[in-house]
Amino acid sequence: MASPVSDKIIDAFTLAPMAANIGAQILDIDLSRDHDDAVYQRIRDALNRWGVLFFRDQRLSVEQYLAFGRRFGDVESKATLGHVPNFPQVGRLIKEADHISSTGDMWHTDHTYMTIPLKFTILHAIEVPPYGGDTLFAHPGRAFATLPRGLQETLRSLRALHSRSYLIKDGKYAAQYAKEHGVVGAMTGADAQAIHPAVTVHPETGEEILFLNPGYVVKFDGWTAKHSAALLASIYDHCLQPEYQCRFRWRKGSIAIWDNRQVWHCAINDYHGHRREMHRMMIA
Repeated sequence: MASPVSDKIIDAFTLAPMAANIGAQILDIDLSRDHDDAVYQRIRDALNRWGVLFFRDQRLSVEQYLAFGRRFGDVESKATLGHVPNFPQVGRLIKEADHISSTGDMWHTDHTYMTIPLKFTILHAIEVPPYGGDTLFAHPGRAFATLPRGLQETLRSLRALHSRSYLIKDGKYAAQYAKEHGVVGAMTGADAQAIHPAVTVHPETGEEILFLNPGYVVKFDGWTAKHSAALLASIYDHCLQPEYQCRFRWRKGSIAIWDNRQVWHCAINDYHGHRREMHRMMIA
């Protein structure tokens, strides 16, 4: 694992960890300002250490938000969502007050069915409900380090099949989501899938990461889904213990960025009767 970033002052901002294994808030920084490369390198170092970072009370135009995203790589414009007019790179995650379904309300990491998965996801809270709508994050890398050595060796030898269709296997839910959100193309159509090692090494930290995904993994390569199910369930239960998690309560203007190579997340759908809108960027 990379050397921990200081928990105190890092030049232009204050770092406040939220839990022992995952999650930190970046305080006392205005992302609408033009910060130099050294500041963003320290943010990147903190992201490597904590997996997900949170910023409060940010007032950014869409142009400023997009510029922030580009500090971390190429912003993907092949959206599975409707987007902000004239900004195809900025998707709109909207749950209207009368919607039943919501986006991402299961444990997953984004788009691992791609041959080259996306690196980062960024969310900006535009409108939030008066209560609820928190997001949970978990760090399977830190959890992997505490597994028995023999199980670690077994997992290092395996690969897993990730498929987009697995996430939407409940056809009734898929139909409800498509009806409410108007993104039929994102829920149906040609299948997308890829096979990835069950354990990867983070390219920037050297940390071993358990690269399994409760939302997209169908089975281990060469195994049946039936024979994979018990081992996957056991691994997921281990990774989702509270000590490997943090929880973020959104406010208007909050921004979160997380490393899809390291962490899982789950959006809690507990605010029926209220509207929520988030702007999302995906970084390749």
